[in-house]
This record gives sequence, structure tokens and C-alpha cells, in this order.
Amino acid sequence: MPKEQASEGEWVRESRFGRWFLSTNIWFRYVLSEAVWELKQLLKNSHSGTDTILDAGCGQGLAFVLLEEHFQPRTIIGIDIDKEQMRLAPEIAKRCQCEVKLENGTVYNLNISDSSIDMIFSHQLFHHISNQTRVLEEFFRILMPGGIILISESCRSFINSFPVRLLFRHPMHVQKTAAEYVELVKSSGFKIDENEIKTSRPWWSRKDFGLTEKNGLPQKRQEMTEILMIARKPHLIGAH
Repeated sequence: MPKEQASEGEWVRESRFGRWFLSTNIWFRYVLSEAVWELKQLLKNSHSGTDTILDAGCGQGLAFVLLEEHFQPRTIIGIDIDKEQMRLAPEIAKRCQCEVKLENGTVYNLNISDSSIDMIFSHQLFHHISNQTRVLEEFFRILMPGGIILISESCRSFINSFPVRLLFRHPMHVQKTAAEYVELVKSSGFKIDENEIKTSRPWWSRKDFGLTEKNGLPQKRQEMTEILMIARKPHLIGAH
């Protein structure tokens, strides 16, 4: 058992194949880049100016350049519990014009002051952690009033699929549907506008990789495999 997993007890480390896949151009182009772009579209013009972005579970830091391009932050903070995955992050951070700070640590206990972050990027994080509510409490604590979380998650139907179960590793007992993720975030005090939620079934998340639809064949009704949403910390705590 990896030291990080043994000490934290609430994190499932990705498989060796999964760790390799997260470094590929397929991941960067078709998953990560698309997610950042679509989250920016969901925001529209409702968020102007970003001082500090926390990339929670930053891994190798592949999102740093994308976050800088789309949100022009002054500072990006990248944090990840997997020290091995972070080994390339310093080199990737050098591609950014903004300041990038890196920390090998856990999202369960962030070394960040209360109400000091105005944006959190949470990409494919929650389906790897067992105590999702605890992490949302930490996010709520560090976000300034009016701050936002950009959330992109794979849903239970995708995580439960045979190829994913075979090649990747996740805590299976906490996987959720798109609707359940929305309720989870709301229950932690965040506000979510229905117009800032997008569910989908990307081609790479389907059993047939989208070939049925591409060939115009009938398709069975399926659960959504991906959800993107914007969650906001209220300006007034307790406001709805």
C-alpha cells in the first residue's frame, strides 16, 4: 500500500495504467482541455477577474496553462497527494506567465487560509476520494464569499463500466450519478444555478466509443457519464 494511501486512508491511488494515461495527449486533448473550455462556457460572463485558482488534485500540472489561458489568474496553487505524479509539475509550471505554487499534500486538510481563494478547479477529483463531504467542507472554508468551484466529474455509470474497473482504481462505494453529485455539492452549502450544469456522454465514455451514434443506429437510453457544474459559495453564509 502506498504511504500516502496508508496515512490518509480516504484516497485510492490510480493504477499504473491510469497514471500513465493521465500523461497522454489523448487525456490532455479530449478530456482535460475540453473540460476547461466547457466550464468557461458555462460561466459565460458571470465571473470577471481571477486572483488565485486552486487546482485541487493537479497531478502533473497539465491544467496550469489551460487555466491561465481561460481565466488569467495572478496565482495558481497546485496540490496533489501523489508525489510521484507531481514530479513533472515544476517544469510544466514554467510555461505559465503567472505565479504557480506547488504543494504535495491532501485536499482533506488544505494549508490555505479561510476565505482566501476565489476559484477552485476540481477535475475528476471526487470519484477518487472516499470522504467527499469533508473535501467540500474544506473547499467551502477556503473560498471567499462569492468564490466558485469548477467541477468536472465522471459519473457512476462510467466508473462502473467494465473497461474502467479493469484498468483504473476508484473507491467504488462512493460513486454517484450526475443528480447525486449536484445534491452532494448543494448539501455542503454551495449554490448551483441549473443553467450552469451540463451532463453528457462523451464518445470516450461509451461502451462503443460513440460508433453507434456515428453510424446513425438506434441507441438505448443511457445514464449520463459526465457532469460539469459551477458551484458558488454564497456572499452571505446561509443564503439560498
